[in-house]
Amino acid sequence: MRKTIFILAALFCSLLAVAQNNAQDLIDMLGSSRVSIRYSYADSKGNELGNGMATVQGHCYSVVESGTKFLCDSVTLWTVDNHKKEIYIENAGGKADLFGNLDSILEHVDNLVIEGTRVSFTMAIQGVPEPISCKATILRKTEKDSDLKDFRVDVSKYDKLWIVTDLR
Repeated sequence: MRKTIFILAALFCSLLAVAQNNAQDLIDMLGSSRVSIRYSYADSKGNELGNGMATVQGHCYSVVESGTKFLCDSVTLWTVDNHKKEIYIENAGGKADLFGNLDSILEHVDNLVIEGTRVSFTMAIQGVPEPISCKATILRKTEKDSDLKDFRVDVSKYDKLWIVTDLR
């Protein structure tokens, strides 16, 4: 999961910070907007390693990748694994969970290409032996919404076949 979140943070840094002067500008912009993207990443041979959809607003995010959802309202992080019918609930890392150190993340991004709403780049991730190639498309940018239901999970809506592990 941390690899997915690191890739997502790099995607948003690349998508949104290019025209910005620093990480604080990006944080300020995400605090006033809700941004949705489609992304994918592959190994150096072009084999796709993952793809998904993400929505970010401030320090809240929703990521859907390979049948797993990661939802965070900046206080609580829910991981919903549809294949295993399991939900993990834990305390979110606050700013550090997704945008803790944008400058550090940007140091790992190379070969950045931006064409309208499409972005591609390569990046090195600690623990991964070769650079990963990432592509993303901005699907939508809207005004910030005060309703955070898109970043939360109501576990009462899941039947008794689901295992819920609350680690808070």
